[in-house]
Amino acid sequence: MRLSKLISTIVLLSGSAFALADSGLFVGGGIARFEVDERELDDSDESYKVYAGYRLNDYLAFEGAVVDFGELSGGRESFSGQSAQASAQLGFPLGQRIRVYGIAGLHAWRSDDDDVTGSSEDMDTLYGFGAEVDVVGGLGLRLEQVALKVGDLDVDQTTASAYLRF
Repeated sequence: MRLSKLISTIVLLSGSAFALADSGLFVGGGIARFEVDERELDDSDESYKVYAGYRLNDYLAFEGAVVDFGELSGGRESFSGQSAQASAQLGFPLGQRIRVYGIAGLHAWRSDDDDVTGSSEDMDTLYGFGAEVDVVGGLGLRLEQVALKVGDLDVDQTTASAYLRF
């Protein structure tokens, strides 16, 4: 008897959560790989990205993110830092569950070592592309590639993440 009540409650609550998946709000997080291929610094490292945003429709979304660059080093040079990103996504649905999109925005970054970047903090541009697939209800998976300007460095950010739409 108790088990059937528990199962019924879970089914009802999960149905309500899936119904909320059309509000446009989303949050997510995942693993980010950062790569720098410069003469003075050639390395890559994994770190994290956490983001939240609002999807107006299948075509336009706005997103804010916080990322950590990890520890990049090469020779005598090293680089680590963080970035707060704000971007717009122009997307195109492919069927009911897949969406591809382009990314353009700005990011405010801070570096722990200004010898490589030329300064310790600044604001620069970012651009890229990505794809996401809705798995079930509001839960989905995303893969994206973004190019960041970080002072004097060109950084490539590849992110694999999961998101939840409300």
